[in-house]
Amino acid sequence: FLRAKMRVSLPRRGFLARLSRRWCSGTAVPRDCYAELDVPRAFAVDAAALRTTYRRLMAEHHPDRHTLGGEQEQQEAANRSARITHAYSTLVRPHRRAEHLLELLGAPLSDEAAGEVVLDDGFLAQVMEARFEIEDPDTSVARLGAMRESNSSAIDEVCDQLGAAFDSRDAGADLSEARLLTARLKYLQRIEEAVSERTDT
Repeated sequence: FLRAKMRVSLPRRGFLARLSRRWCSGTAVPRDCYAELDVPRAFAVDAAALRTTYRRLMAEHHPDRHTLGGEQEQQEAANRSARITHAYSTLVRPHRRAEHLLELLGAPLSDEAAGEVVLDDGFLAQVMEARFEIEDPDTSVARLGAMRESNSSAIDEVCDQLGAAFDSRDAGADLSEARLLTARLKYLQRIEEAVSERTDT
């Protein structure tokens, strides 16, 4: 499985911003990120294959390769590049990939639907405690590093469980377990981001 702690080369921020502006001006969010990159629809993805596919498609459709074409050709290339970038950014991140897969399967974990997912009090208490400790200015860098390592292990475990939950759905099971695990993964991802904010500043 792809893991949140994994470092992947993404396009430069300025390039993404330019694509986003072009995209929002006339291109809809892709309905299926898996189809956009032509990869199998599953939670478990081949990281190397996904990255290779992304680079190949961007090489083919990057706007810089269509500077000699007409305005329509350049716009189409910009729109396709934006869709490819969005799809890759979605699928390369476990929490976003899980959310997207739930949407495709008709059980979105939207803000409205999230209320239907009941996380146990023990887990929520651990999340709150972790957030308080991260935000405490007296928490040492060493302690933050230990928290990140522990949280990364928890993310890996949830990702393993999510793969099994989505596979079980193929065998006829419902998506309640996958939705619950996706909600947990989102909380763990926020802890990862909070730790990064403290340690990277």
